[in-house]
Formats: sequence, structure tokens, C-alpha cells
Amino acid sequence: MSVDLSFNRVEIDLVALKANYRLIRELNPNRPLMAVVKGDAYGHGLVECSRALVAAGARDLGVLDVLEGISLRKAQLGDVAIYILAGLQTPGQIRAALSHDLIIVVYSLHQLRLIENLIPSGSQAKVYLKIDTGMGRLGLSWREAPNVLSALAPANMTHKPKIKYLGLMTHLATAGDPEAKTQLARFLKIQEVDAAVGLTQGRHSALASPGLLAYADYPDQLSRAGLAIYGANPLVDLEDRLSSKGAKVVSKLKPVLSFSSQVIQVKTIRAGETISYDRTFVAPADMRVAAAPVGYVHGLSRSRSSVGHALINGQRAPLLGRVCMNLSLYDVSQVSDPKPGQKAILLGHDGRARIEPSLAAKWQGTSAYEILCLFGRLNPRTYLDKS
Repeated sequence: MSVDLSFNRVEIDLVALKANYRLIRELNPNRPLMAVVKGDAYGHGLVECSRALVAAGARDLGVLDVLEGISLRKAQLGDVAIYILAGLQTPGQIRAALSHDLIIVVYSLHQLRLIENLIPSGSQAKVYLKIDTGMGRLGLSWREAPNVLSALAPANMTHKPKIKYLGLMTHLATAGDPEAKTQLARFLKIQEVDAAVGLTQGRHSALASPGLLAYADYPDQLSRAGLAIYGANPLVDLEDRLSSKGAKVVSKLKPVLSFSSQVIQVKTIRAGETISYDRTFVAPADMRVAAAPVGYVHGLSRSRSSVGHALINGQRAPLLGRVCMNLSLYDVSQVSDPKPGQKAILLGHDGRARIEPSLAAKWQGTSAYEILCLFGRLNPRTYLDKS
């Protein structure tokens, strides 16, 4: 969809994206840092953001599935490693991953057997073993992992291995709390078993954005930066869990995605009249109300009804009544000279006023992750790269 033909506009600042990646690399310059671009780069645009991140020095990219991996191979980004973080299940997916030199994150012995049976003669599949250390999601149980690693070790193989195990991977459910430390301790113990049996190449990965900012000095061999490279703090309201290095990084992160609509009508609503569906908002006095063509089809959830505000002409304009499919209404009684054609900013800044992803997420009863994915994927995007 052409940005010029839409009322709504998402802008992606690629200069800020590259700066954020380099900033997070400074936490430990000697540690490889995977740029996580899964989910269409959190709604920011898979290929465009990956190209910018590679220009910023990224050599490892994490994608959602084999389709995203193939898209990046077709984009010809050079000698970069691409990881399928959600794993694979079907023979077709596995064959596609192998033919495009994609690294597969494996979380079950069934997957390993399936992959091994599909590897062409003389070839090897590149694999990470996912260990569930307490997330309760995907991965081999941390209790079973030592026995599994021993059974898969080269000394116990009767033929040349068809799978190259690059390392172990886990994922933290939280960061900066005792439960996360327990997960990391379990993971280190399993790494000791791996070193003893010689299964993997030892490029282990535990920390994503929250863990990176909480445990800057943890001995990770490959960390994974997602939300933070897009300029959002994954530990918002939990700043006491940030390491001193992490706090400095968060203070310098730059927002990458902004989202705006525009005013299409301004009218007067009289005291006692109602606004939008179900008559949930009754005007307490005469009001000036602006309509913007943005609603839940664009990612502005119906749960936002009468919650939060937009920025219009640099001032806060409270959202009034029900959010509709493609319309929402704002109180511009205190906005100077509101008129059609002015921007209605839902995410980003207008002068000194700013709406951060974390604030929009609170209003919408969700996380900054979802806000970025929703706004970014449901609206036409344009890319800014002054470099």
C-alpha cells in the first residue's frame, strides 16, 4: 500500500535502529550479538531492517520461521548466519531450511531424528539445541538434557554425524530476579556437561534483551537483542533490575518506529450529547472533537476506548468513547487551532510531547512488543535513513 494514499503512516528510523544495535554491542564488544528480526522485525520490516543491521555490523540474524529465513537469503545480505528461532516440524520446512543454509533451533528429539533422515548424503545440518531451563515453553527439559547430550555425543555415535551442533540455547521467563538466576545457573551446569562430552561447538546463547540489560557480564557466547534494538526498554517499570551498564544503554536508546494518523474533521459536541458506539461517553460540557481515521483494524485496540490520548498540534488530545474499526475521536477543546490535515500521533513525539511504546502498551493492556508489531504490520511503512 502506498504511504501517500493512506491517512495513516508508520515511519521507521533506520539511523536510530543502527545506533541502538551498536549501543547494545558496547555492553560486551567481544560477544557476538544476534539481531532478532523475527515477526517482520517486530513490525518494522524484515528485509529493510536486516539490511540496516548488517550495515551496522550484525552477522547473526534471528527469524521466526523458514519463510522469513528464505526472504533474507533472497535479499542477498552476504555472509550472515540466519537462525530459525521457532524451529521446524515438516519435511518440506526442513528441506527448505537445509537448501538455504539456515540454522535450525531444535527443541525435541523427534525433530532431530526427522532432520537427520532428510539431510542429503555428504551434507550436515547446522543446529542449536533449545533447553527449557524454566520458561515452561519450548525445549528439552533441563532435567533430561544431561542424559540427552551424553547420548548424542560423538563418542556414542556409530557413524559420521550428519548434524553439526553449534551450541545450546535457552530463554529466560524474567530477568533480574531470583528465578532468572536459577535458570542461568541450570544452563551453566548443562554447558559443563556439554563441554565434558564434546557435543557442540560451545557457542551458547541465553540472554535476550531483558537479560542483556540485567546481566551485562554474564558469560554468554551469543546474545540475542530484540526489543531493545527497536528502541524500547524491555524492563520498563522494573528499572531496579537493570545492571549499571544496562541502565546507561536504556537511557540512550532511540525510538525507531513512529505512527501517526491525521485529523479529518473537527466539530462541536454539545453538553449531554454522546460520542461513538454504545453511548459510553457523555459530553460533560460543550467540546471540540476531532475525528481521525484510525481504529482497531490499524492496531488501535477497542480496549483503548476512552483511554489515553493522541498528540495533535503538539498537545495531548484525550481519546473519547469507543474505538471503531477505522475511526477514533479525540477531545481537542484545549488544542490550539485544531483543523483537518493535522497529524494525530499515536506513537512518537510532537515537539516535547511523546508517546512511548510502553505508555501505549499500558493504555492498551498489553506489552510494547505487541504495540510495535500491531502498528508496524497493519499500516503502510516508510523508511528514513539520513546516512
